[in-house]
Amino acid sequence: MKKIFTFPDVGEGIAEGEIVAWLVRVGDFVKEDQPVIEVETDKAVVSLPSPYSGKVVSLKGETGQIIEVGTELFTIETTEETESKSESTAEKKPGKKKDAGSVVGVLKESEEEFVLPIHSTIKKTAPAVTDKEASHARIRAIPSVRARAKALGLDLLSLVGSGPEGRILREDVEQAATRKADAGPSEIRTHGPVERIPFRGVRRSGAKRVSESSAKVAAVTFVDDADITKLEKVRLNKKDLAEEKGFNLTYLPFIIKSLVAGLKAFPFLNATLDEAKEEIILKKYYNLGIAVDTPNGLMVFVIKHADQKSILDLAQEIAMLTEKAFSRKIALSELKGGTFTLSNYGVIGGIYGTPIINYPEVGILGLGKIEDRPVVRSGEIVIRKILPLSLTFDHRVIYGSEAARFMNTVIQHLEDPDLMLVEGK
Repeated sequence: MKKIFTFPDVGEGIAEGEIVAWLVRVGDFVKEDQPVIEVETDKAVVSLPSPYSGKVVSLKGETGQIIEVGTELFTIETTEETESKSESTAEKKPGKKKDAGSVVGVLKESEEEFVLPIHSTIKKTAPAVTDKEASHARIRAIPSVRARAKALGLDLLSLVGSGPEGRILREDVEQAATRKADAGPSEIRTHGPVERIPFRGVRRSGAKRVSESSAKVAAVTFVDDADITKLEKVRLNKKDLAEEKGFNLTYLPFIIKSLVAGLKAFPFLNATLDEAKEEIILKKYYNLGIAVDTPNGLMVFVIKHADQKSILDLAQEIAMLTEKAFSRKIALSELKGGTFTLSNYGVIGGIYGTPIINYPEVGILGLGKIEDRPVVRSGEIVIRKILPLSLTFDHRVIYGSEAARFMNTVIQHLEDPDLMLVEGK
């Protein structure tokens, strides 16, 4: 019996994804729960497994193709049909079973092959098929690629496919369109050569999020400095203990503890705005997002229930999630549920910034480059270790005075580590 697998709703309102790689080929036998395809959705790469054991009959979609929830992806012939095709043929005709739902998608029974052979699209008995029509019918390209080529005014006969067995991919069409555009007179071509790069993956999903934030949030940025000279001594005292357990102790766990103290004192910064119901939702839990710059782009993983974890627990979890983000093995659940976000751009460079709020959150704290600075203390110039801070907040929800007091609380805990060690674990 043939089963059609569709791209499932993986939750969190995700409506589309991008095919990263097929893990099987047509003709392969797969086992139940064996990964078949990798799809990138909302900054994470997820492997979609087969709910059944059987033979892969067809695969639909090319690497790099954008697919929507519900799009057909592959067809398998279940083990039962492979063992007894005659029995399955008899079962298909009268009374189909209902579509079978599963946690990974919907499998619909099919009486026909998912993809017809190329030559079957040309009727041998048709008398009026021109050579050009026959050539177009023999072109190996999925419907979405054909539609894209038509929209761009390209003749697929003029293209050479780079896919398996000469299949024309979406990238082939896009590159041909680029060459066609550059061939004519244009301002860009007049000034010099250009390169066009597909707007895909993490960069594309990130662009959607920051655009939404910029459109909906009344953002204001407040900056200040924290003297973390004492904190540096505390960190160094605990550094060896962390290294014995196999991870580094950075400033981030201490900053998270200071943030939690600030969020508890000023709960409107740990909130979201429900515009439809005209309500401010104050979160009674503290899930802190950490923005990390990976080779694949900016990702934000979430430390869940940060208020309930010790400094060393936070350090270990940060190290683990950072590694998963860099290797693209991070789960969607580890990217969701944040209530406030940290952006540590200081490790790259820069002192102050205007970080964009991770909507629908209402605040984000940017961390600048930590450096030794000459400052005045008790009338004398001394060298202190300074952490620049940039707080962006949604002015629809938070008053400027409230944001300043929140920042004062965070700085107070950073400058007096005993406070966070007494209040936390």
